[in-house]
Amino acid sequence: MSLFTPETIERVREASDIVEVVSQHTDLRRQGERFVGLCPFHDERTPSFSVKPAQGFYYCFGCEAGGDTIRFVQEKEGLSFPDAVEALAERYGIEVEIEKEDPKAEEARRRRGRLGEALDRVAAFYESYLWESPKAAKARTYLIEERGLGEEVLRAFGVGFAPSAWDSVLTRGQRAGYSVPELLAAGLIQRSQSKPGQHYDRFRARITFPVRNHRGRVVGFGARGMGADAKPKYLNSPENEMYRKSRTLYGIDRARAPIARGGRAVVVEGYTDVLALHQAGIEEAVAVMGTAITPDQLKMLAGYGEEVVLALDADRAGREAMLRAQRVAGSGRLRLLVAAMADGEDPAETMRNEAGANRLREALVGAVDLAVFHARAILGDADLSTPGGRDRALDEVV
Repeated sequence: MSLFTPETIERVREASDIVEVVSQHTDLRRQGERFVGLCPFHDERTPSFSVKPAQGFYYCFGCEAGGDTIRFVQEKEGLSFPDAVEALAERYGIEVEIEKEDPKAEEARRRRGRLGEALDRVAAFYESYLWESPKAAKARTYLIEERGLGEEVLRAFGVGFAPSAWDSVLTRGQRAGYSVPELLAAGLIQRSQSKPGQHYDRFRARITFPVRNHRGRVVGFGARGMGADAKPKYLNSPENEMYRKSRTLYGIDRARAPIARGGRAVVVEGYTDVLALHQAGIEEAVAVMGTAITPDQLKMLAGYGEEVVLALDADRAGREAMLRAQRVAGSGRLRLLVAAMADGEDPAETMRNEAGANRLREALVGAVDLAVFHARAILGDADLSTPGGRDRALDEVV
């Protein structure tokens, strides 16, 4: 964890426009020397939230939330104090100074910085290869013609293509000054099982989806194989100090502001689901990169909004995942809803035509409470023609 000097923290406080920051989460109107609006921390109909730009301070007379710009970013975006300081410093172009750290902590911070730079560079390489190499033509055709994704959204998310060569990233990485241990730690290469001491690229001949953290830094990749013989179909970065799948949501860097503005997140399964929804203007969409949503992912979303709409694939695995989400959520403040889709549909396929897009939008608007969805699922599978079947169904619902 970075320890910023007191001077850095003070410069961030002074440079941060608290009205601008708060306005990303709620509408404010001037009232004399202060601004007022509906509180972004609790539901209310009469404005009780006040921002005083001269003091750089906000306060809610309803729920008593209050603090400076750093505190607001911490609470609303679910960040630690150092992360909130760093996020505001980046936003306002403030150069940060770090206090002297424990040598081990300083080394760990520098190592993570190096790994992050390597991941960013490789993401840029994959992206340029997708658009510039004739060998990526099949991938471009698949994404644009078969999946219906436009160049604008593909570039916005940095989608790329990994060459089929065994050592493209290994060679380029070493040429750029990264060691083999660093490239291994970043999950970009792997050890050869048949040739001890040798290494090769982890991702080869695959469409790459860079996975970013909430601040837009690449932490890993999801990669889809081309062709029916590609095994596995999807290959992810290995778990490491940069990437924890259970704590990551694909698209959160682009979706967090829309989620905060609307108070709602839409959760889907896969990368192309997110791309299709963002392309259609549903910019609050993120993906769990699978079917299981985790407590850490829900906690992250709770930092931005109050509602989560689950729009997972309408197959058995998707339905079971939505039911598991109820247990994972526990009694937190998030309200979980379900967008009901036709059997076998997934959001990316549904968005391929206008009729499907309208159907999904209607499903999102008409999303039902997860408890209601749960009850309907149980009753739909139960034998209600007998007293025993009805009793068992009732026990499950209750």
